[in-house]
Amino acid sequence: MRKIALATCSKLPQLTDDDQLLLNSLAHAGVSAEPVVWDDMDVNWQRFSGVVIRSCWDYHKRVDEFLDWVDLLEKQDIHLLNPPEVIRWNSNKRYLLDLKGKGVSIVPTIFLQRNSNANLKGLLNDRGWQQAVVKPVVSATAYQTWLTSFDHAESDQSKLEKMLAGFPEIMIQEFLGVIRIGGEWSFMFFDGHFSHAVLKKAKPGDFRVQDDFGGKAFRQVPGQHWVNQAESILQAIDKVPLYARVDAIEIDRKLILMELELIEPVLFLGMDEEAPDRFAKAITQMFAALN
Repeated sequence: MRKIALATCSKLPQLTDDDQLLLNSLAHAGVSAEPVVWDDMDVNWQRFSGVVIRSCWDYHKRVDEFLDWVDLLEKQDIHLLNPPEVIRWNSNKRYLLDLKGKGVSIVPTIFLQRNSNANLKGLLNDRGWQQAVVKPVVSATAYQTWLTSFDHAESDQSKLEKMLAGFPEIMIQEFLGVIRIGGEWSFMFFDGHFSHAVLKKAKPGDFRVQDDFGGKAFRQVPGQHWVNQAESILQAIDKVPLYARVDAIEIDRKLILMELELIEPVLFLGMDEEAPDRFAKAITQMFAALN
C-alpha cells in the first residue's frame, strides 16, 4: 500500500492529539500515513493511495469549498473515506429525516429555509415544546447553537430572524432535559463494528456536552442492549462507513439519535487503549479491498 493522507485543517496541521494516536497504530500495521491540510492548494493528492478525513474541523464554515474538494478527489479517482456520497449526505443535518423514514428515533425537529416568516413562540406553542435548540443545518461543535424557551421566545425572535437571514437553512429541535441528567452517549464504530463508547456530560448550567464549552467525556462500557440499538441506527444507512460515531440520549431504555457523525468526529481514541489499533486495522482492510 502506498502512503495515505489523514486530512486535517490548517489550524491543526499535525492533527488533534487524539487523532495522532492513529499514526503509530498505522505504522505498526505497515501503513505510511501523513497529516495533510485539506485545502492546501500545493498538495498533489494523487501521490496518496487514499485519504481518510480526520481533523477537518473547519469544514462546516466553508462547506461548499469542502464539498468541492471532495468532488476533486472523486474526479481524480482517489479513494476517500468515508466515501464522497456519505460525506455529502452527512454534511446537512436533513439526513436525520432520512433516518427517521427508516425507523430511527430522532429528536423532534423542524427545518426552516432562509428568510422564512417564522414565529418562534408560535412554533413552540404549536408543538407543545417548553424549550428548543436552534442551530444551522450545517454545523459542528455546537457552532451557532443556542437554547430558547417558550417564556423567552418573543425576546429571542430577533435572534431567530438573524439566523434565518444569515444561513440557507436552520433547524429547531425540542430540547430534551434528560441530557442534563443522563448525558449523551457516543458509540464509536470502525467498519461497522462497535469499538468503544463514552458518556458526555455538560457542565452545570449548560446544555452543550462538547469540551469547548466545559463538557466532559467519560469512558463507559455500555450494556449490550445499548450497543445493539446503536448498531441498528448505523445499519439504517446504505453503506458501511469506515468510521462512525452515533450520538444518542436514553429515554425509557431507548436510544434517541442526536447525530450520526460520519465526517470528522472526535473518536475518543485515547479513551480505549485498543481503539487506535482497531481503527488502523479497519483502514488497512478497507483500503486493501478498494485497491
